[in-house]
Amino acid sequence: MKILIHNDGLHAHYYQRIAWANGLQAMGHEVAFWDKRTNNSSPFDIFASVEPDAFLGQSYNLDDATIKCIKMRPHLKVGLRVGDFKNDNPHILSIGVKEKQNLLDLQESTGQVKFVHIHYTPEGVAETHSEYNQYGLNPVSLMMCADINQYHNPSYDPALACDIGFVGGLWDYKAQVIKPYLFPLFEGWNYKTRIFGNQPWYGVSQYCGLISDDDVKNLFASAKICPNLSEPHAQQYGFDVNERIFKILCAGGFCISDKVEGYKMFGDGIVIADSPEDFRSKIHYYMDNDGERLTIAHRGREIVMASHTNVHRAADICSYFGWTIPDDLNKIINGVINE
Repeated sequence: MKILIHNDGLHAHYYQRIAWANGLQAMGHEVAFWDKRTNNSSPFDIFASVEPDAFLGQSYNLDDATIKCIKMRPHLKVGLRVGDFKNDNPHILSIGVKEKQNLLDLQESTGQVKFVHIHYTPEGVAETHSEYNQYGLNPVSLMMCADINQYHNPSYDPALACDIGFVGGLWDYKAQVIKPYLFPLFEGWNYKTRIFGNQPWYGVSQYCGLISDDDVKNLFASAKICPNLSEPHAQQYGFDVNERIFKILCAGGFCISDKVEGYKMFGDGIVIADSPEDFRSKIHYYMDNDGERLTIAHRGREIVMASHTNVHRAADICSYFGWTIPDDLNKIINGVINE
């Protein structure tokens, strides 16, 4: 099958869409990646050049031209990322009035939208997106995942070796969690810390600048501890599982995270801290317990590789489109890893 994936910017979901593309290709599908940042062609030209069997996009940027392209192809199956009908938290994706009308009109006139999705846990989707059911739209969970094409084969790099390795941006909203959890470790603790991100951490001497996508996995494999810190709404609601954990665990890193209800899915493969004080206490404890760290990191990688790779998400997408799924996903995963 031919799948056209639309991307709307450089953010976590860009990397997830690349991961889906890699997973779908590993399963034998053809994938075209439409990124408006690098391709300004009209939707009519894009669709005509690809002639896809399925389209993965977003309801919030469905313009008239894209809708016409969909309607011109009655065979086309569509899956769209959508927001919550009810939540007014500005940091949670919600659906706008015009966006909702476009989506409902498209579905009523064509029935081509086979599923709508968000990256929340299944429990979160049931809580926030159940209203879509009454419009004949199937709301599903497409959680973040580990792109094994990118993260399965890290290398220890002495230039990246450190006690604490963290990759992420810092702005006011994220700082509400990052500052009380991480900043106290910068004073009075002799930990070698390396922080990378696409936004400067002003006044933080541990900030090392940008890091290439290829080196992120090597940092996770070279650091003793890879913290995961969430945005405030994730702590509050519990259903937003961020991308960082999947990357850390796939690369074999040891993860200590703040507490988010959805992180229970990783079981004994990560360490969860109940508070900023507990977070720092656990970092101090595990820094001196190499054996426990390695055991937990190994278990975390097992959990991700068993259920949360890009091949698993690609299989979910195929299932939601009603396509046949290969019997042995592990064979496909092993094929990618051994390439």
